[in-house]
Amino acid sequence: MKIVSNNGRHSYKDVVIPFNDVFKTIFICLITLLLTACEKDFEIDIKDNQPQLVVEGYINNEMPQLTYVVLSRSMDYYNPDFQSAAVGGATVTITEGTLAVNNSYNWDPATKVQLFEANLPQIPENFRQGVYFDPRLITDSANALIGKPGKYYLLEIETGGQQYSAITSILQPVTIDSLTCGFSFADTDDENKEKARVTIHYQDPDTLGNSQLFYWRNVDNRNNFGWGGMGSAWRNYGVDDLTNGEYMHITQNRAFEIGDTVTYHMASVTRDVYDFWENFRDARNSEGPFSTPVTLLNKIRGENVTGCFSGMSLSSKTVVVYK
Repeated sequence: MKIVSNNGRHSYKDVVIPFNDVFKTIFICLITLLLTACEKDFEIDIKDNQPQLVVEGYINNEMPQLTYVVLSRSMDYYNPDFQSAAVGGATVTITEGTLAVNNSYNWDPATKVQLFEANLPQIPENFRQGVYFDPRLITDSANALIGKPGKYYLLEIETGGQQYSAITSILQPVTIDSLTCGFSFADTDDENKEKARVTIHYQDPDTLGNSQLFYWRNVDNRNNFGWGGMGSAWRNYGVDDLTNGEYMHITQNRAFEIGDTVTYHMASVTRDVYDFWENFRDARNSEGPFSTPVTLLNKIRGENVTGCFSGMSLSSKTVVVYK
C-alpha cells in the first residue's frame, strides 16, 4: 500500500506485494537477528576423570606362561603421555575353588598362589612392571599355576590400601578337530602374495550359551607377548539356539601367506567374559572422546576399577597354510 498525491490531496492505493518476497525478507531478518543475538563466547568445563585401576587377568588350562595379571592406572585424557601407568608392588593372589549347590563358592586355601612381577624373557624389559606371574615359571615351570576345567578361580588384589577381587571359571574345552585352508587369492595390497584363509572345524557342545574367542600366532606376531600380542577374532552364538550341538565350520576373515605356519587357540569362555571383550573391542574402535560414548563393562569388584579376569578353556592346533 502506498500514498498517492492527487492535486495536492493524498489518497491511498492498494499495491500487491508478492508473498514470496515478504517471506524472504522476514526470513533474512530473523536469521540476521539470531546470528547477531546469539553470538557469545562460552567455555565447556571438562572435568578430569577419577583415575581407575585397570585389571587384565587371565587363567587357562594349557599354557601357564599365559596365565598372568596386568595392573595399570588409567590416566586423564589430556595427560600428554595418553597411556596407562603400570602399577607395581601389588599383592596379587589366585585361589582355586568349586561352586556349591547354593551358588556360593568353596575356596581351597591350600591352592592359593601369589603372583609376582618377574623378569621373564618373553616380556619386553620396559613392560615388566605391573605384570604378575606365578614365580614357579622360573623355578619349577612344570608345577606353575594352570587352570583346570570345571574349577572356579578367585583373583584378589591389594594395592594402594584398596582391595579388589574377581571370579572366573574354566569351562570344559571344546576340541578343534582340524584346520583346513582354502579361498586362496593373490593379495594385490601385499605385492600379489598368494594367501589363503583358515577354516576351523569342531563340534559345538550340546549346552546353550557357549562363546568362543579365537587367537592365532603366525610369522607376524610369533614373538609378541601375551594374549594382546596375538591375532584375535570373536565368535558368539548368543543363546546358540540355531547352532547348539551342530558341527561347526568357521572360516576366519584373516588371510595368511601360503607356507606360513599358523597356530590357532580356540578359547571357550563364559558369556560374561565374551561380552567384556566384545565391549572392549567396541570401545577401542571408538573415534575418541568426542564420538558416541561406549561404557566399558567391568568384571572386577572394588572402587574405581575396571577390567576382567578371563578364564579360558583352550584347544589349540597348528597348520602350514596351503592353497
